[in-house]
Amino acid sequence: MKKRFFKRIMAGICMMAVVGGGMAVHPAEAEASEESVPVYRIYNPNTGEHLYTITEGEAKNCVRLGWQDEGIGWYTALSGDPVYRLYNPNAKGGDHYYTKSKGEADYLVRLGWSLDYGGNPVFYSKGDKNLYVAYNPNAESGAHNYTMSRGEQDFLLKNGWMHDAVAWKVMDKKETYTVSVPVDVNIVGPGGGEELIDGSYRLLYSDKPFDQFSGNELPAFEFAADVKMTGTTDDYSVQFVVAGSGYQEGQIGITLHYQKGNDQRYAQGRINATTINFPAKSNVYGEQFYSVHTAYPAIPNGGTSRLKVQYFDSGYMRAYVNDTLIGQYKTKLLTAEKNAYIPHFNGDTNCEVSNISVLRYGKDFTDHGAPGFQASSYSIGPGEAVSAAFLLKMPWE
Repeated sequence: MKKRFFKRIMAGICMMAVVGGGMAVHPAEAEASEESVPVYRIYNPNTGEHLYTITEGEAKNCVRLGWQDEGIGWYTALSGDPVYRLYNPNAKGGDHYYTKSKGEADYLVRLGWSLDYGGNPVFYSKGDKNLYVAYNPNAESGAHNYTMSRGEQDFLLKNGWMHDAVAWKVMDKKETYTVSVPVDVNIVGPGGGEELIDGSYRLLYSDKPFDQFSGNELPAFEFAADVKMTGTTDDYSVQFVVAGSGYQEGQIGITLHYQKGNDQRYAQGRINATTINFPAKSNVYGEQFYSVHTAYPAIPNGGTSRLKVQYFDSGYMRAYVNDTLIGQYKTKLLTAEKNAYIPHFNGDTNCEVSNISVLRYGKDFTDHGAPGFQASSYSIGPGEAVSAAFLLKMPWE
């Protein structure tokens, strides 16, 4: 069940953005009844450039060419102070720039840049939210980044970017992005047997919407513990999981994961909290996924977090970090014997696990496993794992 993060793909130049004007729709042409429209944010992994557009067709065309869909960056008003988009065909890989100043735009045109959208505004500055801009002095393409996230802005500034400023005012995002990226297509490594099945795949999501579940029932099985993870490499993680028992039984849980990088869609550059949901037989009949909860605060390296995984008779799972719900999804675990579950934890870095708790409908079964968790705490290193099998029968069963 080792997680491999998403693979980079080759990306081409999005030419629709270069020619400017003909195929794009600027805000003034949007439906008059709308107060604001979404601004799509896409990323070219070859050049490091972000492109921002309200035209969904333009965004999809770029994605077809290999750009990465980063969802909705912000919402732009349909009136206010105009914002212009320019393109530099002389920069390696091409480059776009955005400005409120018509004078600056005209000056750049004289230097060889071109105005997109036929010189019409692409956005308008209006609203009560800040859109931050930062400048990378070492980049030729993608030299400017625009974001509503103060966390993303601060991260870039700590990594050599300059010019911390408010570019213009925008409307708030009305929804979070839910981007999916294939992971381990045609899996070839260990993973519960799915690597033996041609076409097996996993998906990595960012902020996957929670499935609707009232939760008005006691969990059939609950696994919780204090987990302290310490890492020094560019990529390390620990997984805290509950599995069914039997062939293709399914696994649910939490992974704490650090990967070097600055892709905010997947909370790179910090230890993030991610929900694991591999429903039973998903490797044959459906998707397996990790869902990164990007809004959850960064977890300190060497800090202790309380992890909790719940599974319900109604077929739902819940994942908590420090009592914060980070995932809630429809799932299914299969058991070779009635009510048999296998909680376990493993990692590729140093980890300490303590204060373990196993509950069955709220009743403490921590010491009832075969074997249960006998020690008060466990220390594991890279590649090590601890597991216990629980055949949990209530007195009336």
